[in-house]
Amino acid sequence: MEMVDASLVLDAIVAVSIAAGAIFAIAELRLMAKDRRTQFLMQVALWATTPEMSENSRKVLYTEFKNRKEAEEKCGYVALDTIATYMNTMGTMLRLKLIPPKLASEFLWIWPYYEKLKPWLEESPIRYGEIEWWEDFRYAAEIDRACKEERMRKMLKRQSAEKRRA
Repeated sequence: MEMVDASLVLDAIVAVSIAAGAIFAIAELRLMAKDRRTQFLMQVALWATTPEMSENSRKVLYTEFKNRKEAEEKCGYVALDTIATYMNTMGTMLRLKLIPPKLASEFLWIWPYYEKLKPWLEESPIRYGEIEWWEDFRYAAEIDRACKEERMRKMLKRQSAEKRRA
């Protein structure tokens, strides 16, 4: 029987230890990233429920207007800009994949806000080169609409299956 060199055994143990340490470090980094993302999303959600945001949301959602001028007269520029900027920011985060689309769709009414603000947004003079300022708001609204339609299809399918079973 040949004797195994002790230094080879120690080298193997060190290599396995390094690999295990690397795997553990990667797992910890992933957990930290998930925790940071969760904290970030909670801050976003909390800001969306501030009295200022809530008041501006009500003004925008429950006021009828046909164009930019009428919207600003009835709602005030600050309310319109606050909601549009918040939703545009959510769109930017969606575009950059900082938040998952389904999650944003679950806790934000992006599409209804976009549809409501469309007359005001379309007359927006703000442009950066060829890019419209509210481009990410529109992007987020399209994603939100698709997510909500998918959720509705699944709900209707589930209800249909439940009726067949009953």
